[in-house]
Amino acid sequence: MSSEEKIQNDKRAHILDVAEYLFAQQGFEAVSIREISKAADINIAMVSYYFGSKEKLYEAVVTRKLISSELILHYIERYNCSTDKLFAIVDLLTDKFFEHRNMQTIIFREMAMEQRTAMAELIANQLHQNFTIINDVIQKGIKQKEFKKVDVELTVMTIIGIVKIYTTSSPVVCKVLKTEDKELMFSKQYKLRLKKYLKELLTNHLGIK
Repeated sequence: MSSEEKIQNDKRAHILDVAEYLFAQQGFEAVSIREISKAADINIAMVSYYFGSKEKLYEAVVTRKLISSELILHYIERYNCSTDKLFAIVDLLTDKFFEHRNMQTIIFREMAMEQRTAMAELIANQLHQNFTIINDVIQKGIKQKEFKKVDVELTVMTIIGIVKIYTTSSPVVCKVLKTEDKELMFSKQYKLRLKKYLKELLTNHLGIK
């Protein structure tokens, strides 16, 4: 990559970072191109140059950090037993949700509002693929007697739901955890606490020996 290409990529990434933060804080409709340009310290024309429109910028923001099924499959391929695969998925999802908190806010707001049908469908399809991978891991564990029989679909929703609530509902979570320090709840200590809890929950729920 040439130095010019690196500069272009860095500028594009900077615009995406700023736009992601503003979209997460205010929502798509409330944020203008002018506001994004000002926050990113760029000329308004730069947004059009890199993305074409506010809608295309929003699409780029959403799609760049969606957790892909390919990433999950690659992450768990090193493990043999279903327990190790499932716990690896817990680690991966928790890490990604913590790392991309603003992104999770955007995704789940988009899913709840369903104002942009194509975007909601794109997100729903990707999330469904991810759900299916976790579903298949648990189903295989049950088939091989590694897990006891459970409601697999709701088990998958439980895993996603807990991490989602933790990372997108910080005012409530802070009250539940009895802390006023938002940064503390997203610290390494608390991330490990959440992973440990989820694995203990699944161990008991699935009857893992």
